[in-house]
Amino acid sequence: MRKFRATTKQVRTAHTVKPSANRVDPIIHSFNDFIEPEQVAESLPNLKHTFLLRSTAGGHKLGRYSILAAHPFMSLEFDGRTTSIHDTNGSRKIEGDIRDIVPRILSRFETPAEQSCPFPLGGCFGAWSYDLKNLLEPKLSPLRIPLAGIRLIHAFFYDSLIVFDHFLSNLYIVSTGLDSSAARSRTRAEIRLDYWKRILESATHTAANAEQPRTIGTTHMPGAADIRSNISKSEFIHKVNTIKQYIKHGHIYQVNLCRQLLAQMPCPPWELFKHLSRSAPAPFSAFADLGRIQLVSSSPELFLKIHGNHITTRPIKGTRPASSSVTRNAAFADELISSEKENAELLMITDLLRNDLGRVCELGSIRVPALASLERYSYVQHLVSTIEGSLRPGIRHHDALISCFPGGSITGAPKFRAMQIIDELESEPRGFYTGCLGYLGFNGVSQFNILIRTGIFADGMIRFPVGAGIVYDSSPEAEFEETICKANGFLRALNNHSIPHTTQQL
Repeated sequence: MRKFRATTKQVRTAHTVKPSANRVDPIIHSFNDFIEPEQVAESLPNLKHTFLLRSTAGGHKLGRYSILAAHPFMSLEFDGRTTSIHDTNGSRKIEGDIRDIVPRILSRFETPAEQSCPFPLGGCFGAWSYDLKNLLEPKLSPLRIPLAGIRLIHAFFYDSLIVFDHFLSNLYIVSTGLDSSAARSRTRAEIRLDYWKRILESATHTAANAEQPRTIGTTHMPGAADIRSNISKSEFIHKVNTIKQYIKHGHIYQVNLCRQLLAQMPCPPWELFKHLSRSAPAPFSAFADLGRIQLVSSSPELFLKIHGNHITTRPIKGTRPASSSVTRNAAFADELISSEKENAELLMITDLLRNDLGRVCELGSIRVPALASLERYSYVQHLVSTIEGSLRPGIRHHDALISCFPGGSITGAPKFRAMQIIDELESEPRGFYTGCLGYLGFNGVSQFNILIRTGIFADGMIRFPVGAGIVYDSSPEAEFEETICKANGFLRALNNHSIPHTTQQL
């Protein structure tokens, strides 16, 4: 069996936590050899409560690290009224405001470390539902009952994980030695380190002795799926026209309207995730097992990235197809870049997110280093802005998350009125769609994506919502076609071939 070449000398200073005589520091163990995250995940005994945050847009500046976390020492669920904690001591309920509960729990696990470490040294990984907004904004309509098994927050606390550095082709095992009591044990850290070493050696052996890695559940790829929409094309167009009337009468400038595609689950979520990662790679792809719910995402959009007190958000607006033809690609890109509508829409959302960051950032620290940059992915190309600032003293990462939640790029502007109109026009709660997924690192490194291009698996069904930003000069037909364009990668993954003609009428 080929062994991984383990070393600590290959870890740069930025990746090294210096030892201390007075505390148990995290272990960061580096490997020179590289193996794909999916192969490592498939060497786990099972994928229960596993998170894989997968950077699959090769070469993208935001796609440097993938993270695999498994075997949490504690989990948290929030159903809108009660926060439930589950750990080795059993289950218990906590009373109080969720905005205070999560930071209070996190503070127990804070890991003193060099701020230059660019990835989390353990952390709280989870998914925050879009419908949480109805509790954060009391003047919105009452909270609607989500799908069975879905909570407003599903979060898991991990004391160890693997970081995949796609730029340096290195792997790092992070082991903190933490448990649910917040005790830090060197022995526990070393036990967890040895566990991950065995997983890596198993993955290496499997990869070296098989043409394909071992799969979990089944080896078949998805067959053709019977896909339907929760609303018809004519209903969607009617809702677009309703929004345009709101805009005409001065209620709103833009609203993001979504519809939900549904299908019987054609294969296990993990198999679909692998196929989606190949067919529609994106910087913030993810697989998350939340228990009864699994999320499979190929999201291109960063919601928040926070390192210490530095915070960044990157809204996306404007969509055109990406073509295998260089000429057509260039034509689509030129059309997008020169579109007054798309640029005005992104500028509006950029201003909205500057205001959102202004709630938590120091006065004068917010800037826009990039406005309306073109970015291309497998099936679509977008316009993207970058906004950043410095958090005010005393603002915790979860405070920033909640204050900016949900992302303005998937609501509209003004944000509050847009959310009201969304509640009025969308017949079903969105659930995790346009919420966020990511982590709050114990060492002050946090990151969340916007959950778009995301499949939600529950009770044998998969939901894949898609949306479009509606402005005054929107063409209802074109906005409907944009939802098909955004669904393209996921529909191909579901059907394992080009989109059948019938799905054009979804």
